[in-house]
Amino acid sequence: MGPKFRVATICTGNICRSPMAEVLLRHLVAEDPSLSERVSVTSAGTARWHVGDPMDPRARRALDRAGYHLPGALGMYADSDFLERQDLILVMTREHRDDVHRRLRRRAPEVILWRDLFEATPGLDLADPYYGDDLEFDECLATLRSGAPALLALLHQRLDDRGAFLQNDGQR
Repeated sequence: MGPKFRVATICTGNICRSPMAEVLLRHLVAEDPSLSERVSVTSAGTARWHVGDPMDPRARRALDRAGYHLPGALGMYADSDFLERQDLILVMTREHRDDVHRRLRRRAPEVILWRDLFEATPGLDLADPYYGDDLEFDECLATLRSGAPALLALLHQRLDDRGAFLQNDGQR
């Protein structure tokens, strides 16, 4: 088995949206035998505010209520080195997308706005639930879940494309 396909979810502080997306995606990948050994998932923030902190307790409760009990990574900062190690970067807002593109120096991983996975209207941001209550966190998770089928299909496609690439020239 070759190196894993690396996916990172990105928001601002890395305590609400991106760790919820990380846990959701890790759950979906773990349930899919064709992805579980081939994909790694993490999350980070565009700001350094919560480096080393666990996710917001409201985010954890929303995940638990929905049946997603896997742990999320502690808060990390999405610096250039972190971003360039990824194969796919899923961002929550257009501002995050712009921040990510500014930080990339050499390598250009694929960067996708989460809601572009499933919305007919491109460029829609995923609202930050930080100043809200449990209901807003549940709604944020529901929006993240709406992108799950398209995201799984995208992962399968990228891994199939990668497999064909590796078979043709033996490189990553």
